[in-house]
Amino acid sequence: MSQKKLSIQSSVLWNTIGSICYLGCQWLLTVLVVKLSGIPDAGTLTLAMTVCNIWYCIAVYGMRNFQVSDANDQYTNGTYIFSRILTCSGAFLGCLIYTLCMPYEPQEKLCILFYFLYKTSEALFDVYAGIFQKQWRLDYAGKSMILRGILTITGFSLLLVTTHNIVLTIGVMALLCLGAVFLYDIPTTKKLTDIRLDTRRRPVFELLRECLPLVIYTLFSSSIASIPRLFMERILGQYYLGIYGSVATPTLIVQMGATYVFNPFITLFAERYHQKDRKGFLSALWKCVLAVFAIAVAAVLAGKFLGVWGLTLLLDEEVASYSALLIPLILCTILTAYAWLLCGILTAIREFRGLILGNLAAVLASFVLSPYLEQVCFQTKGALFGMQGASFALMLSTLIEILVLLLFMILKLHTQFSSSKPHSA
Repeated sequence: MSQKKLSIQSSVLWNTIGSICYLGCQWLLTVLVVKLSGIPDAGTLTLAMTVCNIWYCIAVYGMRNFQVSDANDQYTNGTYIFSRILTCSGAFLGCLIYTLCMPYEPQEKLCILFYFLYKTSEALFDVYAGIFQKQWRLDYAGKSMILRGILTITGFSLLLVTTHNIVLTIGVMALLCLGAVFLYDIPTTKKLTDIRLDTRRRPVFELLRECLPLVIYTLFSSSIASIPRLFMERILGQYYLGIYGSVATPTLIVQMGATYVFNPFITLFAERYHQKDRKGFLSALWKCVLAVFAIAVAAVLAGKFLGVWGLTLLLDEEVASYSALLIPLILCTILTAYAWLLCGILTAIREFRGLILGNLAAVLASFVLSPYLEQVCFQTKGALFGMQGASFALMLSTLIEILVLLLFMILKLHTQFSSSKPHSA
């Protein structure tokens, strides 16, 4: 088995390229569904994405940052993989029961279930990508995301053009991406290290128990952004949810692109923390902060000067008429990226209490602020401002989250780095 490692710079580069490709293809889904099927199907797709994001949190179990920061190999690769199979199965069962119980239309229910199969392919890839990251071979992860991005957009566009059936389109897209995991990710990982399933109950149970605070945190974290949209569907209707989701999707590229820049550093944060290397830890943190800030500046400028043109070109004038939503949504995604950076750091340094409390505070704020701001803005100034109310609620909730996370991070780092002098690896 080859144990060759890439430099941090090369890993970040490959991971970023693959992430941008994959996220760009996911964004194109919302562009194509508007152009090929119209706003109603765009609303259905947005609903499926919103519902599945919550259950996806159970599938991944918040385990990626824990896995890549497992510096002492407390658990085997086989344990991580088998636990992911269990969590994906449990999440699908939960999604199925939830979807059947909710008063959605039959087409909406099928779209939600098929889209969750698509998210299952992401969850399975995620555990193998964690192995790639620990081996410092994120070039494989980048290539996998490029492959799955191409399969996603190709399958989606061809099926939607030929069948005009959003349910069948999402179903085939899910099968293609699941196939990529079994035909590329698993064989590639086998070449690097031992990935035989470890089905022993004790280590799997201990891993799931230890990561339970992380799944609670990820459920809270995904709910922060999902709550405003779920209220929007009830207050404003599916049409405006489709508009909001179409405008918001390009901004997710900014958010996820930023996170994929700093995600490879999570392993480094764990190493520097355990080595009590204060200077190295803060240096890595500062680089991440500056990288996200640079992306934020570029995104705001692009949204300001190219937003209307871009939305008109990629979607249509109907969606572009709501371009005022773009800048607030970009700010929401940047704040979320900083929150995710802090969440990754708290996971690496095993500060789970702060992780949960920070996200819980944001969930409560989102639950209280979302219906109030959306309803008030809608009643006073119309649907556009009702949608802006969702963005304002998300911004305020995320700011609260950042402040709480930052407080716990500072306290934990102060305790760790003041206990003894930093030393080199």
